[in-house]
Amino acid sequence: MEVAPHVVIRSKDGTNANYNEPTTPAMRILSTTSMGGGTPRSSGEFYSMSNNSTETLASEYPAQPTRGPMRPPHFRRSSNLASHHPKQPESLMMGYAQIQGSFTLDGSLINLGPFEQVKRKAVVGGQGGGVIGVEPSKRDSGLLRSFGWGSISNSIGELLGAGEVSSIKDMRGIASSKSVPLLSTPQSILFVDLNLGPGEHKAFEYSFQLPKGLPPTHKGKAVKISYNLVIGTQRAGGSKEQQVRSVEIPFRVLGSVNSHGEILGHDLMTPYIILRDQAKIKTVDKLSTLSEIKKLKAPKTDTTINEFLTYVDELLARPRQGSSAGLLSPTAYPGSRRPSAFEDAATATEAINLAIMRSNMASEGQQSPNRFEIARNGQRVGVVMLTRPSYRLGEVVTMAIDFTDAEIPCYAVHSCLESAERIEPHLAIRSEASIHRVTRKVHVSASEATLYSRRMVFTPTIPINATPEFVTTGVSLEWKIRVEFVVPSQETELEREAPSTHPLLEQISRDERGGLVLVAVENVACESFEVAVPLRVYGAVATGLEKLERDEALEEGLVV
Repeated sequence: MEVAPHVVIRSKDGTNANYNEPTTPAMRILSTTSMGGGTPRSSGEFYSMSNNSTETLASEYPAQPTRGPMRPPHFRRSSNLASHHPKQPESLMMGYAQIQGSFTLDGSLINLGPFEQVKRKAVVGGQGGGVIGVEPSKRDSGLLRSFGWGSISNSIGELLGAGEVSSIKDMRGIASSKSVPLLSTPQSILFVDLNLGPGEHKAFEYSFQLPKGLPPTHKGKAVKISYNLVIGTQRAGGSKEQQVRSVEIPFRVLGSVNSHGEILGHDLMTPYIILRDQAKIKTVDKLSTLSEIKKLKAPKTDTTINEFLTYVDELLARPRQGSSAGLLSPTAYPGSRRPSAFEDAATATEAINLAIMRSNMASEGQQSPNRFEIARNGQRVGVVMLTRPSYRLGEVVTMAIDFTDAEIPCYAVHSCLESAERIEPHLAIRSEASIHRVTRKVHVSASEATLYSRRMVFTPTIPINATPEFVTTGVSLEWKIRVEFVVPSQETELEREAPSTHPLLEQISRDERGGLVLVAVENVACESFEVAVPLRVYGAVATGLEKLERDEALEEGLVV
C-alpha cells in the first residue's frame, strides 16, 4: 500500500504531529476551505484516497505545529486481549446427571388426544415435584441452609427459569411441548463444592440400569423415540455465574428381550417416572480405567486353547449315550452343562443368540418359519427359502427362490428389504394401506430377470444404524422382505395351450417350403403379485462397527 508523504497522526492532547516537510500552496487552500467552511472535496481527491481504514480525514489536512513527542507512522498499540493471563482455578458448586427419554407423534397419522394426560406426569419426574404458588427462593432445604448451601437445593429446580413458580411454569411448558415422556430419572448429584486447579481434572462414573421393556431409539414417520443423558454444572460466584448450565448427550437404546429372546413390549400411556435416585456414582481414576480396557482387549489365546483341550478330553472320557443326549457346549462349565436346548439365558446377548438358534425349529403340525411355497391361482410359482428367520442389525440376510418344477413361469423378480410402522386401529387416523405407504422405508432392493432361471438369490445387509423390531401399545415396527413376481397374464396362459404358438416368439415370415422366421416379441402380456416374508431383527449386541465405536468412546470419551 502506498502511503502519502504528508501523514498527520493526532497526539494524545488532540493536536496534530507533523513531519518537517514544506507545506505546498495547494495544501494551504485545502486547509482554509476544508477546515473552516467544511466544503466537500472534489471527486479526484475522493478517489485518490486509499480504502484502508487506518487513513482518517485528518491525514488529508495540512500539518500543524507539533506540541508533543512524535510517534512513527502506523503505530499500533498492543491489544489487551493478546496479553497472556495465567489460568485461574475453577470452582464448581455442584454437578448432576440425569437420563430422559421421550417420543413425538405425527398428528396427521395418530390421534394425539389420549397422550395429553401422559405429558402431565412429567411435571413430577422432570423437576422433582413442586408446590404451586410457592416461590423457589422460599423452599430452601434446612439441612443445606445450615451449611450455607441453601442455593444448591434450588439450582436444579431452576433449570427452566427463575422468578416464576416452578410447577405452573413446568406445566405450561410441557403442555405446549410436542414430546411425550417415556423415561425420567431424578438428578443424581455427581459432586458438590469441587475445586480444580489449572490442568487438574477429575472423572466421575455414572451408571444406571434402564428399565426393561423400553422401545429402541427410532426416527420414523409416525413416531420418533430419543434418549438423552443430561449433564449439568453450576459455578460459584454471582447470580450470573450461578446459573445452571446443562448439555444433552443423545445415546442409543436397542430394545429389550426376556430370557427366551422374546421382544418385550411397552405401554406408551405409562411412562417410567422414577422418583428415587437409583443411579450409582463414584470417582474414577482415568489411568486405572484405561488399564482395565487394555486387559479386556488382551487376547485370550492360552485360555481358549486350554478350554478347547478340556472340552475334547471330556468328550473322549464321556461314555457313549443315546443320540438324544446331544453334544456338550465348549463354552459352558462342566458342572452346568445340560443337553437341553431350552435353558434360560442369563444376559440379553445369550438370550438373543439362543432365540436365533431356535428360530429354525418348528413343532409338529406347524409351518416351517424359513420355507414358503408361492402359488398363483393354485399353480406353483416357486419356493422362497431363508437361512433363518431371525437376524441382528448389521448381518446379511440370505434368501433364495427355487423355480424348479414351477407350473407358471416367472419373467422377473423384484425384492426389497423394508421396515414399516404399524399403528393400532383405535389410534390411527388414516387407513392401514395409507399408513403403510407413508411409513414404509426400503433399505435394500434388487431386480433380476428370471426367465428360464432355476434359482435366484437375494442377499441384503441389514443397516447397523437401523431400528430393530419393537412393540408398543400405539406404534410397532415390523421388518419384511417384499418379493414381487412378474408372471404371464391369464389370457396368455390360455393361448399357451395351443401348440402352434409360443408366448415369447412371434412369426414375421414363412416360405413355401414351411420355413419359419421367429423373433422375440416386443411386448409381453403379464401381471405381477407380491408376497411379504416376515423377518425378526434384534438389536446389535457389541458387534461390528458398534463394538469399534464403544471401544473408542471408552478410550477417548465423548467431547461435550
